[in-house]
Amino acid sequence: MTQAEIVVSLKRLLSERVRVPVARAQALALDTPLLKDGLGLDSLDCVELTLGMEEEFGLVFDDSEEDWMHHFSCLETLSQLVQHSKGE
Repeated sequence: MTQAEIVVSLKRLLSERVRVPVARAQALALDTPLLKDGLGLDSLDCVELTLGMEEEFGLVFDDSEEDWMHHFSCLETLSQLVQHSKGE
Protein backbone atom coordinates (compact mmCIF):
# COMPACT_ATOMS: atom_id res chain seq x y z
CA MET A 1 0.00 0.00 0.00
CA THR A 2 1.11 3.53 -0.66
CA GLN A 3 1.20 6.14 2.06
CA ALA A 4 -1.77 7.89 0.41
CA GLU A 5 -3.83 4.68 0.53
CA ILE A 6 -2.91 4.12 4.15
CA VAL A 7 -3.86 7.70 5.05
CA VAL A 8 -7.28 7.27 3.38
CA SER A 9 -7.83 4.13 5.49
CA LEU A 10 -6.65 5.88 8.66
CA LYS A 11 -9.06 8.78 8.08
CA ARG A 12 -11.90 6.27 7.60
CA LEU A 13 -10.90 4.50 10.83
CA LEU A 14 -10.90 7.82 12.67
CA SER A 15 -14.48 8.37 11.53
CA GLU A 16 -15.69 4.84 12.17
CA ARG A 17 -13.81 3.83 15.30
CA VAL A 18 -13.21 7.13 17.08
CA ARG A 19 -16.30 8.95 15.77
CA VAL A 20 -14.43 11.91 14.34
CA PRO A 21 -16.84 13.65 11.93
CA VAL A 22 -16.13 12.51 8.36
CA ALA A 23 -15.53 16.05 7.05
CA ARG A 24 -13.08 16.77 9.87
CA ALA A 25 -11.20 13.51 9.33
CA GLN A 26 -11.01 14.12 5.58
CA ALA A 27 -9.62 17.61 6.14
CA LEU A 28 -6.71 16.42 8.29
CA ALA A 29 -3.28 17.15 6.88
CA LEU A 30 -0.44 14.65 7.30
CA ASP A 31 1.16 16.81 9.98
CA THR A 32 -1.99 17.77 11.93
CA PRO A 33 -1.46 16.75 15.56
CA LEU A 34 -3.86 13.98 16.56
CA LEU A 35 -3.40 14.33 20.32
CA LYS A 36 -4.22 17.10 22.80
CA ASP A 37 -4.34 20.51 21.09
CA GLY A 38 -4.74 19.01 17.62
CA LEU A 39 -7.59 16.59 16.97
CA GLY A 40 -7.84 15.94 20.71
CA LEU A 41 -7.50 12.16 20.80
CA ASP A 42 -6.95 10.67 24.23
CA SER A 43 -5.41 7.33 25.20
CA LEU A 44 -8.74 5.48 24.90
CA ASP A 45 -9.23 6.89 21.39
CA CYS A 46 -5.74 5.66 20.51
CA VAL A 47 -6.53 2.19 21.84
CA GLU A 48 -9.69 2.07 19.71
CA LEU A 49 -7.76 3.29 16.68
CA THR A 50 -5.08 0.68 17.39
CA LEU A 51 -7.71 -2.07 17.38
CA GLY A 52 -9.01 -0.78 14.06
CA MET A 53 -5.50 -0.69 12.61
CA GLU A 54 -4.87 -4.25 13.77
CA GLU A 55 -8.01 -5.39 11.94
CA GLU A 56 -7.51 -3.21 8.85
CA PHE A 57 -3.80 -3.75 8.28
CA GLY A 58 -3.12 -7.00 10.16
CA LEU A 59 -0.72 -5.27 12.54
CA VAL A 60 0.27 -6.55 15.95
CA PHE A 61 1.20 -3.83 18.42
CA ASP A 62 3.83 -4.57 21.05
CA ASP A 63 2.26 -3.88 24.44
CA SER A 64 5.69 -3.82 26.06
CA GLU A 65 6.70 -0.64 24.20
CA GLU A 66 6.55 2.08 26.82
CA ASP A 67 6.12 5.13 24.61
CA TRP A 68 3.74 3.79 21.97
CA MET A 69 1.69 7.00 22.00
CA HIS A 70 4.39 8.80 19.98
CA HIS A 71 3.16 6.83 16.94
CA PHE A 72 -0.11 8.75 17.22
CA SER A 73 1.39 12.22 16.93
CA CYS A 74 0.02 12.72 13.38
CA LEU A 75 -1.19 10.81 10.31
CA GLU A 76 2.31 10.85 8.86
CA THR A 77 3.82 8.92 11.79
CA LEU A 78 0.90 6.49 11.84
CA SER A 79 1.15 5.82 8.12
CA GLN A 80 4.92 5.34 8.43
CA LEU A 81 4.31 2.85 11.23
CA VAL A 82 1.93 0.87 9.00
CA GLN A 83 4.37 0.94 6.09
CA HIS A 84 7.26 -0.12 8.32
CA SER A 85 5.25 -2.90 9.98
CA LYS A 86 4.16 -4.25 6.62
CA GLY A 87 7.71 -4.04 5.27
CA GLU A 88 6.83 -1.54 2.53
